[in-house]
Amino acid sequence: MNMDNRIPSVIREFTDQPAMRNVLSFLAFEDWFAKKENEAKDWIVVARSWQERATNLFTFSALASAAKGNLERLLSKPDWDIDLEFGKPYFYSHGDEKVAHYDSGMSTEIDGIEFRPFIIYRYFHDFVPNTFELVQNFILYHEAFFVPEKGEYYRIDDDGDIQPIVRIKQENDNRLVLVDVHHLKDYLAANQCYLVRYHDHRRRALEDISEHIGGQFASYTLCDKSSSFELWLRTDIPWNNYKSASRLLGKDVVFPYSEPDKRHTWFATGEREKKFATFIIDRNEQGKDIESTCNEKELSNYFTDRGTPHFLTPVFFKREVLVKYYQEPSRYRVGNSGVGCLDLWHLPIDITGEELVQVWLGDLGRIPYKEQLHWRQFNVPPRGTITRHRWLRDFMAEFADPTDDPIYYFRVAFEEVQREARARYGEDLFQGLDEKDRHAYETLHLPLTEEWKEFDEQVQALAKVTVDSLNVNLLSRESGQKIDGSSIRGSIELLGIYLKEIGVTEDIRKQIMYAMHAIQTIRSTGAAHRKGSNFNKALQRFQLYNLSNREKVKKLVTDLTRALSLIAEAMRQTGTSC
Repeated sequence: MNMDNRIPSVIREFTDQPAMRNVLSFLAFEDWFAKKENEAKDWIVVARSWQERATNLFTFSALASAAKGNLERLLSKPDWDIDLEFGKPYFYSHGDEKVAHYDSGMSTEIDGIEFRPFIIYRYFHDFVPNTFELVQNFILYHEAFFVPEKGEYYRIDDDGDIQPIVRIKQENDNRLVLVDVHHLKDYLAANQCYLVRYHDHRRRALEDISEHIGGQFASYTLCDKSSSFELWLRTDIPWNNYKSASRLLGKDVVFPYSEPDKRHTWFATGEREKKFATFIIDRNEQGKDIESTCNEKELSNYFTDRGTPHFLTPVFFKREVLVKYYQEPSRYRVGNSGVGCLDLWHLPIDITGEELVQVWLGDLGRIPYKEQLHWRQFNVPPRGTITRHRWLRDFMAEFADPTDDPIYYFRVAFEEVQREARARYGEDLFQGLDEKDRHAYETLHLPLTEEWKEFDEQVQALAKVTVDSLNVNLLSRESGQKIDGSSIRGSIELLGIYLKEIGVTEDIRKQIMYAMHAIQTIRSTGAAHRKGSNFNKALQRFQLYNLSNREKVKKLVTDLTRALSLIAEAMRQTGTSC
């Protein structure tokens, strides 16, 4: 460790007495100084009340104007400029006057320096634990939101990334607030302020250090270009078995960026850092890939020929490019015509007959650069062409169903049977999923890979949406039967009795029951349990054995879609609307 000249020389003099050297080092907070917290590159402590054995650390923060000359005045003395009540509104009076004046606590001027609160210290007379709170202005500046179970504030950046900017840790009576350095310095730059961290740290030791400090009390001033402290070493206030004590009182400064993050100001300055990846759009006669930027300002369009590829040049990707987006449905939406992140960006897509994801070249330039890089990993040379429904949709401005997307038709059939059930019975045939399970329906898709993990996930999702969600109360009421575990073992058998009750013929019932049993059996023998001989028998029974995992799920979905359509048709033909 490099020698810190702020550490009193009395400590360095005891190199021949390691035990006492360690005691003095401890009491002088040498380890704490070595961390240089105010110069951290990741997280900075902005508030702290933390006690561990013989150490008690306390930190409080405020904003101070970064006007010329203020730094020198701030560090001219180690005293706190403000107290723990700073930032709270209060009433006061001058001298003997009997008029109460109100101060909002939003700012104050001390020794010619304007101070504003950053941390508010809340004290509740020991009724509930004391707390530190960040000023709301910082939270609003970054549009942050609090996640209670993590004790963290998060912000969503322009690309859709969700990142923590504040961490609040509490262990019993210990409290710690840390702020991400980048977001703190950005905020300081916008406010043209320093963050002043005020410290009042205390330590105790069992050893008597009197002879090493020349008496019962010694005081040292410890300063550098960004801090000012006073260190007390003393033995005149023994406590329990502790014979020596120390106190470190003072402050250090966190400096702002020279200017705020450009994401706040680009609309006015025009300075926005936008980068563009290149994508494979063709192959030349020698088999070499031909690439092009996706920057629409450099692409040709219907109005301007720049001698470059057209905005609407088709670009193709392996379907695995979508895996990332299906895995996080709370942030991303994937449909048969596009991928989007919240309300921040949207990328129109299509699935071709070659089972590739197709995107227009210019559209790729409208998504964040890091997303472009993600797509670039799965970029392949052109194979096949665009689909007819994309031609109709994008060039003829006509609505067109994606005729080769079984998930689309499954959803159409599912919503149709739900509408018919509500019309006839006033409630759904399949009970709605809880918010925590909605992803099962929203992320249904044919497997993008041949991984069994993805196969299992889609089978379980199909089962959860259909057979697991059958409205048993409705089926029992309308059929006059109940699940008894013997003649009627489960919801699928009850569905069959209901269908017979409303007049569905045996051959139609068999088709419906086949599809329902298929998804339940495949889930039970493989997706939800260890795969073995029963799973292989189930694959053979439902004609899935020699198919790829993608084709397995496709057949299950197609059969379920047919079953749902048959149920809806039966309800429509045999029922009377409420």
